[in-house]
Amino acid sequence: MKKKILIVAVKIVFTVLLFVLLFRPQTFWLPMDFFGGITPAKMLDEVRGVEMSVLLPWLLFAAIVKFAGMAAGMFRWRLLLKGQGLNVPFSYLFQSWLVGRAVGIFLPGTIGLDGYRLADSMAYTGQPVKCATVIAVEKLIGFVALTFLVFLTFPLGFALLDINVKVFAAILFVLACFVSVAFLLLLNPRVIQILVAVVPTPAKIANTLNRLGRAATAYSGNRMLLIKATLLGLLVHLGTCFMFFGTMMAIRTANTSLWDIMFASPLMIYGTVLGPSIGGEGIREIVAVTLLSGTASASNAALFAHLGWWVGEFVPFVGGAIVMVARKRKPSKKMTEELARMRRETAESERHIELDAEDAAMYRRWILTSLAAGALGGLIGGALIGLAEAQWILSFHASFTEWSAFGWGALVYGPVFIGTGLGITCGLIFLSLLLDKKMSEGLVFALSLAGSLSAAVLVIGRFCYQRDVMSEHALGMTENLYVLGAAAGVFLGTGLLAFLAAIPFRRRRKYGAAAGVAGYAVLVIAGAVMAGGAPGRAVPDFAPAKKAEGPNVILIAIDALRADYLPTYSTSPEIATPNLDVFVKDSVLFDSCFAQASWTKPSFATIFSGRYPESHSATSKISSLPDEVTTFAEIFSEAGYYTKGFANNPNITALFNFNQGFVDYVDLKPDLYFMAGASASKLTVYDGFRKAWSIAGKKLGLGLNVTRYYQPAEVVTSLALEWLDSAESPDDTPFMLFLHYMDPHDPFMNHNNPGEGYARAGLENPDAETFLAPMREAYLSEIEHLDAQLGVLFDGLRERGLYGDSVILFVADHGEEFYEHNGWWHGQTLYDEVLHVPLILKLPGGAAGGTVNTEFVRHIDVAPTLLDAANLQKGGDMRGAPLMRGEIVDYVYSSNDLEGIALQSVRMREDKLIKANEGNHRKLKPLEYYDLVNDPLEKSDALADNLPRSEELERLMESMQTSILEGSAEPSIVSDISSDVQDQLDALGYGGDL
Repeated sequence: MKKKILIVAVKIVFTVLLFVLLFRPQTFWLPMDFFGGITPAKMLDEVRGVEMSVLLPWLLFAAIVKFAGMAAGMFRWRLLLKGQGLNVPFSYLFQSWLVGRAVGIFLPGTIGLDGYRLADSMAYTGQPVKCATVIAVEKLIGFVALTFLVFLTFPLGFALLDINVKVFAAILFVLACFVSVAFLLLLNPRVIQILVAVVPTPAKIANTLNRLGRAATAYSGNRMLLIKATLLGLLVHLGTCFMFFGTMMAIRTANTSLWDIMFASPLMIYGTVLGPSIGGEGIREIVAVTLLSGTASASNAALFAHLGWWVGEFVPFVGGAIVMVARKRKPSKKMTEELARMRRETAESERHIELDAEDAAMYRRWILTSLAAGALGGLIGGALIGLAEAQWILSFHASFTEWSAFGWGALVYGPVFIGTGLGITCGLIFLSLLLDKKMSEGLVFALSLAGSLSAAVLVIGRFCYQRDVMSEHALGMTENLYVLGAAAGVFLGTGLLAFLAAIPFRRRRKYGAAAGVAGYAVLVIAGAVMAGGAPGRAVPDFAPAKKAEGPNVILIAIDALRADYLPTYSTSPEIATPNLDVFVKDSVLFDSCFAQASWTKPSFATIFSGRYPESHSATSKISSLPDEVTTFAEIFSEAGYYTKGFANNPNITALFNFNQGFVDYVDLKPDLYFMAGASASKLTVYDGFRKAWSIAGKKLGLGLNVTRYYQPAEVVTSLALEWLDSAESPDDTPFMLFLHYMDPHDPFMNHNNPGEGYARAGLENPDAETFLAPMREAYLSEIEHLDAQLGVLFDGLRERGLYGDSVILFVADHGEEFYEHNGWWHGQTLYDEVLHVPLILKLPGGAAGGTVNTEFVRHIDVAPTLLDAANLQKGGDMRGAPLMRGEIVDYVYSSNDLEGIALQSVRMREDKLIKANEGNHRKLKPLEYYDLVNDPLEKSDALADNLPRSEELERLMESMQTSILEGSAEPSIVSDISSDVQDQLDALGYGGDL
């Protein structure tokens, strides 16, 4: 009795904890909106918003279909009883089922629904063994039927799951295998009993499996009855699925279809069957919210799942309670004693499949040696696969200067494919037991090795072929047949060779195992030797046609740094930037610099080219900088300068042609995982490991590591100084050095609390009340960290005698939003917080140092200014002007076109007009006008009171667009973005729509 009370208490506590997790995930160190911010109040609001004329009919429908499913369960019970020669009236079974449902809500199945039905049927028939057999087989059939239903309905959820087709197909394959094995075990229960007798198994599990095996054996001569019972089991679960459809329709769940419910319901049933909660409460709600909150609201999804309890559990509970009162049954204590007595009688009369000690040892030895042979097959096959994929990658991607893919591939793929070898072996053991014929270890080794290799051809080989040969285009029937043919050839060829190689060790298993391990070691050593033959990084070819005579030029570009957060631009600084303050004393500070776009690619394209975004056309996620656009680096290079660049954002890598004009342009990459080199990072298994690690980190709430997103300031500074000290840095030629610092771009890392960070990719629209203060604090700490590393850079330049006579221009590409206009991040608006950026220019000898220029300056002025400082002429298509020539600008034009938001703005000293496309998802007005004299923070749209002025600015905006487009470059796009670049773009918040 104490054990039963403890079980009920545990279920109650677990159920309460589930609802705490659902309503207050922060209690378990999860984000507040982990489940969509659902609360009981929001669920009640959903109920209040439904009309009773809609609610009641659909709840009645839900109750009817649930009862129909229960009726199918009753018919299944009766069918299985008949299979044992027991004829019990349906009316009796109906009453027993309802009473069992009533007592089963709070009790485990053994003393709840199943226990009551067992006791009731035994009391009626007097056949304890047969009745216990029926209940055991019914549970096994129910599990098989539910798994089969998951397999059938899983494809309906493809659109709801954030997985690709290959992963989806793999899940379906695993489900299909599971269903097939479970059904074969149901029809061939002898296998279960042999495995339990041979394989060491905990007593409780062994007894349960033995009981199921013996029960199923009772029907081994009537397999058609088992198939019929399985079909009735499907109807049981389908009744529950349609019940959830009814509760969904009762509350008018938006954007959720019958197919969505058919996908989610079997998984909800699985959760309630396996989870130890009261009536599945808490589990079904969490599963529903997790799967369906992408279509319905979180509170809506939880509500229709919760209504399923009232319809599926509470209504039968009421009916069962009425029947229980009406029925004249024995007292509960007497029934419990009777149930225990009948279980003892059942246990005493059960028969076992007996294996003597010699047979058990023989089976055990065969299984263990087969598993060892399969593991060796997978180990050697994996190493061969790693070497083969490495060779493929280095053949198609000749730019790699290191060949770590060979060593890493052989070393890592071997242990990974042990799992494949063991999986194949388990299938072979299962098949052998079904056929009652033992397979030799040599054949198991050969089939495991060949199966691993052919599976790799079908999966990894097909992927590489599609990526590198077909340029990501879908494979047609012919190409797929080629892949299938290659896999079949590999299977037959390697299988035959492996079988022949295993023959000498047929009676020398230990020597065979040692030979297998040695073979793997040889393959790993071979991979290391091949990796050692890499060509290494070639010294860039630099042979200028003329000798440059100007000063060294350094462009320091900061990503996502807004001007008003720097003490040098703000009257109320919250942080200290002592190194920038010293730099400002040697420089000219331009306090009114505005970007021509509010995200990285178009801003840098403008900085490099001196052209407006519409003119250089590098404005979308897939666009590149066209060859016809002349960059400042090209002009410097043609003048004899050594041009060196360190790019730190995937949007401006060589892939997008931002390297044009640079003698050497280094694309800085995030740190790699698992000690892999650049070439190894292209391996399929590495990519899978990386994604799994990233997902696990997000789910477990692990601290962020900025090097997984970009290289921090200390790395950029170190690389710059190392290059200046290297042989690659020219001694007798001036250089133009471009340094790209990503700090303080997200993730905003709080350097006062290591590991704390806020990334756009996982926090697209954070709650301002919760996140504004800590995100700003982290952003400010990033600026202080950046300043410290700039100090190291400036000191390093001074130590090398390069600071004083160099031209150094410090600028940011855009700013950052912190909910000033109900939004975050950048790239979606043209308010000053994302356009107003710092620009500080140090001239040789510190000329004009410490002065402040208050005139408008723009990104289009950067390239002409740097060229002018080196006594070079700007390119003919550059629209900007050298800043030190004193040209006065009356207004600033900016534009942005990203993720369906098209924007233009004209900013004057006194006012500003912003134009947005209709229907943009940020819900920006088509026109906004701001009086900057009285409203410098752009908080109040004054369009209605300034229509004549806004029309004047709009005409100016249109004339600017016409002027810019007259000489615009032909757009250029990149259609083949590698997976590693795309992943980095996604991590930095540049994924999603183009």
